[in-house]
Amino acid sequence: GMVRGLKAARRVADEAQGESVANIISSAGAAFSDAAGGSSGALVGIFIITIGNKFPDEATTKGIREAMRLGLERMQELGNAEPGDKTMLDTLHPFLEALKKAQDKPLAEAWQEALPAAKEGMEATKEMKSQKGRAAQVGRDEGHADPGAVSMNYMLQAVGEVLKEHT
Repeated sequence: GMVRGLKAARRVADEAQGESVANIISSAGAAFSDAAGGSSGALVGIFIITIGNKFPDEATTKGIREAMRLGLERMQELGNAEPGDKTMLDTLHPFLEALKKAQDKPLAEAWQEALPAAKEGMEATKEMKSQKGRAAQVGRDEGHADPGAVSMNYMLQAVGEVLKEHT
């Protein structure tokens, strides 16, 4: 589902020549949500859409972090989850906290500094018991990283690579 969502988001972004960055991100988020399906697709989609809707006029680390923070809040509302519930929030929340500490630095540099916190958050899900979703119902996921946390970590790494290339 995540691969389908990312391919759809990429297709929409590639076709959006001349659009504002904010509109491209919002449209890509909607395409992601439609293509990925499931609750994870909807949650990641709303995260991306919110970032697009709140995208700052100037792409500073502080402004991007604030848009992402609002996206995280929207995900928490819709998913009724909190960090520690063994979800993608466990990757995203520590990443945003680390990004806040580096918010006065250039975006590409700050992003790279925050990536280890995302990975640590993802790794920490191995020791958690799922509180939400299908894994919580099955109850046999201890010792394994949450798939949403892993996917979110990959997405943050991919954005970091793009930022390095274009800086």
